[in-house]
Amino acid sequence: MACTAAALGAWVAGAGELPGERVLLIGMHAATGGPVERAAVVTSDLSDLLPLTVVAAGVLAALLIGRRRQDAALFVPATAVVWAVNPLLKELVGRPRPGLWPLPDSVSEHAFPSGHAADSAALVAGLLLVVRGRRRRIAAAVVGGAWLALVGLSQLVLGRHYPTDLLGGWLWAGAWVILIATAAPRGSGDGDVGSTLGR
Repeated sequence: MACTAAALGAWVAGAGELPGERVLLIGMHAATGGPVERAAVVTSDLSDLLPLTVVAAGVLAALLIGRRRQDAALFVPATAVVWAVNPLLKELVGRPRPGLWPLPDSVSEHAFPSGHAADSAALVAGLLLVVRGRRRRIAAAVVGGAWLALVGLSQLVLGRHYPTDLLGGWLWAGAWVILIATAAPRGSGDGDVGSTLGR
């Protein structure tokens, strides 16, 4: 997964947009109306870093209250590292945005990997690391997957990212969280937290 993300980044840095990406964005924009575009703006706003940070802070507070310190020690780097490093990766790759329609001033000039995709994927994957119970984890995966799809669609509808920007963000965030999950020892020292994020 990490190798795929790196190879994709190297490709777009050298080749720019891939065949069909711009056509896809124009087609999606033409096929969607005002309500869809407004919904895309709301989804994009909700997947900005500030709302995601609020959610992450709530999860971290629940873990600490539930005395799940080891899970908290996994959750923080799983999310925070992706959020901190992704802007640096954008500068490194230097891929410009599609530039099909005017963008808000708050949007950075570089597109790969998508911050909305990577940041949301890191939060969802981080949650899957700490949610206990098979049913709860499946539910979290379904809801999280649907959210990631909505975030990706919103960026395409608004013309702010190429599809490969989203793919790169998902791949590298997922690779990082998998690395965290496999490298960190999971002990039994966390306390019994009752219903806090499940047992």
